[in-house]
Amino acid sequence: MKIILKIALIIFFCTSAQCIAGSVPKSYPVVIRVMPHDAQAFTQGLVYYNGRIYESTGLYGQSSLRCVDPADGRIIKSTPVPDIFAEGLARMDDKLVQISWKEKTALVYSIPDFMQKKSFTYNGEGWGLTSDSKHFIMSNGSDTLYIRSKEFVVLKKIPVTLDGRPLKNLNELEYVKGMVYSNIWYSNDIAVIDLSNGKVQRLINCTSLVQKESIQNEDEVLNGIAYKAETGTFFVTGKNWRYMFEVNF
Repeated sequence: MKIILKIALIIFFCTSAQCIAGSVPKSYPVVIRVMPHDAQAFTQGLVYYNGRIYESTGLYGQSSLRCVDPADGRIIKSTPVPDIFAEGLARMDDKLVQISWKEKTALVYSIPDFMQKKSFTYNGEGWGLTSDSKHFIMSNGSDTLYIRSKEFVVLKKIPVTLDGRPLKNLNELEYVKGMVYSNIWYSNDIAVIDLSNGKVQRLINCTSLVQKESIQNEDEVLNGIAYKAETGTFFVTGKNWRYMFEVNF
């Protein structure tokens, strides 16, 4: 029965309306290393910085901000965030910024002590967040990326398209060298988006990673991307996944 459920969920993810092959190139992750991941962590955002992985986890009453050792997946520090449904996470200078789903609030923390310094407010929902060191880049589940100032003011909106069609459900984000890597809710694909024009340049199909998980329900989707600049590799995981993967794209 579990095998049938797992196969059914994988088929569901891969046949989602967002799993559009089209004409853009498709690639696949090459796994370098597998590490344990807390299966109770409803992963919403990942950041790699100064030898540590910072993770935002969601759900009401379970949201947290964590520091994780990338060597073995050990949780070094965890701070509960009781009043919001936490979503994406980004670093800006020496601070971490964690957005919320419906509370229209972004919390600002110092690194590494997780002391809350201030907060920002914004309109609409919050899903994914990343930064290019000068600006924040945010998603809200639509087909649009929002470029925000360091004070969280919207400066620009970038519609995202795949083969000329809007690509919706943009979720967790990671900025790397002019490209935004985006999870797509209920898809095994990661979209590589050219930030200059919003066009998807490549899809990274991560079905092989999904298949390594014992997925129990449809919410346990691929979600979480962090770039390790010194090696050019990425950390990826999912909501309530048992594993985190270091991969080459």
